[in-house]
Amino acid sequence: MTAFKESFHLEGGELIRQVTFGLNDGVVSIFALLAGLVGAGQSSETILITLLAASVAGALSMAAGEYVSNKSEADFYSHEIEQERLEIELCPHIEKEELRLIYRRKGFNGQLLEDIVDRICKDKELWVQEMVVDELGVTDVEQQGGFKTSIVILFAFMGGAAFPTVPYLLAAPLGLSALTTFIAATVVTVFGLFGAGAMKKFVTGVNWFKSGFEMLIVGFFAYMISYLIGLAIPGAGG
Repeated sequence: MTAFKESFHLEGGELIRQVTFGLNDGVVSIFALLAGLVGAGQSSETILITLLAASVAGALSMAAGEYVSNKSEADFYSHEIEQERLEIELCPHIEKEELRLIYRRKGFNGQLLEDIVDRICKDKELWVQEMVVDELGVTDVEQQGGFKTSIVILFAFMGGAAFPTVPYLLAAPLGLSALTTFIAATVVTVFGLFGAGAMKKFVTGVNWFKSGFEMLIVGFFAYMISYLIGLAIPGAGG
């Protein structure tokens, strides 16, 4: 296994990014779905079943999409690496001149430049790596990253979806009315929206309060649109 195919590891920043975006997608999409169902006059039981199904389906869809995307990217990089390795075998003089140009652009010249190029060309794997870094802009092809990031996103989405869903799970055991359950779900989700937005600070560096408030606006915009769509469906409540 080459240096380009090291085992995947989630750095702290990448982990936060995956959790943040998965959480945001979960809370906004399921909250909007809840609004559409309430607007359509559905019962609490129907709402609960729909939210649970949508939470699972949404999480699996996002996880699968992340896996396929990362796998396709890794396959592309692997193909390019093998192509570069083949070019070095077949056209070493041309590839060596390309390497020389790479380091000349970095400010090296004269004998120092030649020493660097000669040293790199003695190690075929290092040579391939240098060419790939310059042409593709990557240092590693994370073969296992797709699966691990997919798992992170799956649970993050489910965590976000839990905010509007959990009050409906508790409605029957607690004997809550449909209106009380909806109000509770809305209040809990408001905190969830703000918290999910505030977490973006760790990714974007934007003020946490501003990020949280922006997420509230986005969430309630999606909420209102879905609610109006639910109201517009003829006979949905019946």
